[in-house]
Amino acid sequence: MKRRNITFLFGSMFSGFLALFGLSSKQAVGQTPSDARSSGDMMGGMMGSNMSNMDMQGMMSHSNMMGPMRLGMELFERHTEITRATDYLSNGIIDTTVSSNPETAKAIQAHVIEMYARLADNRPFPYPMSNSVPTMFAKSTKYKRSYELLPTGIQVTETSDDPEMVKVIYAHARELDRFVKEGMPAMMRGMMSKAG
Repeated sequence: MKRRNITFLFGSMFSGFLALFGLSSKQAVGQTPSDARSSGDMMGGMMGSNMSNMDMQGMMSHSNMMGPMRLGMELFERHTEITRATDYLSNGIIDTTVSSNPETAKAIQAHVIEMYARLADNRPFPYPMSNSVPTMFAKSTKYKRSYELLPTGIQVTETSDDPEMVKVIYAHARELDRFVKEGMPAMMRGMMSKAG
């Protein structure tokens, strides 16, 4: 498939996906109408050498859209209802993510449980908005993970004896902080940085 067709396909799918959450592509990237690029230009900018046709097909596959992407996008939609606190340890993190909205709290729990199950089963998935997730899947045996369900969310502990893996754990925690604080604009920046 030619790059122009891939860009159009992803742009159409992404616009439809955002419509499910009542957002436009301009809202998703946090731009005002006066400085926003067209969605075609935005999608074209994301389609770099690091984002292949396989990445896009995988990201938009039925299993991904019904699983991790669906929950992930729901959490982006609800980001203003989420609070995070991270304790940085010498060998990892203890991370608490909560919400006063019971539905959001359940979505947070479901997302973490699904991600940890995928890590345990070595079932990675295309997630182009994150720079840390691919490494966490590729090196899942290099760190320990556990979680505790809370009435309003979840607390996770991730540790490693490998200093390089500890850096990845820290990077992932900071990435999630940005996602919770900013929502869709942080996601879009993550995608664009990987495509550049």
